[in-house]
Amino acid sequence: MAKSCETLELRDEQNQPLKCEVLRRVVIEDQVYALATPLDAVIKVLVWEEEAGQNGDAEMEGILDEPDPEELQAALPTLQAVLGELNLTLQQNGFDILTVQGELPPVEEEDVFELGESEEEAQEFQLLATFFHQDKQYGVFTPLEPPLIYVALPDEGDPYLLDPEDSPALFNQLSALLLDLDEAGEDEE
Repeated sequence: MAKSCETLELRDEQNQPLKCEVLRRVVIEDQVYALATPLDAVIKVLVWEEEAGQNGDAEMEGILDEPDPEELQAALPTLQAVLGELNLTLQQNGFDILTVQGELPPVEEEDVFELGESEEEAQEFQLLATFFHQDKQYGVFTPLEPPLIYVALPDEGDPYLLDPEDSPALFNQLSALLLDLDEAGEDEE
């Protein structure tokens, strides 16, 4: 029997939806907050700023960077075709988040990359595929740990995404409470 989960839908300023799974709830000063993650697997599309390995071999060289939004938009048909070969369906969501529906391939050690601005921010990502568009090589990555987002669940109105810059004190309190819940859950197992 499939495990059921609580879901919610967030909407960005353009009213684009992002479906999420609620992982935990907490109450602070009579306000309910949730820790959630996108329902489908999040992907990140990056471009190699320098040429790939010689003769198209599998060894990637150069710096990975975010493509310009216009470049990414132009590459979407190719991206959809490449993901289709993996039986994955591209989903464009609110908050400029790309996800895929379908079963991700198993993680192979050679497909794991550590990405981030610094060592402290680095996360492990699985390389799902590479493709070329307009003489640039792109990589399609998914984080090994699903991204976590904090959501306010008001009594009236729609749930909304919390921005850590809007209220750092609240964000720190939520992080501490939800971390305590995670540690308590691990202790019980």
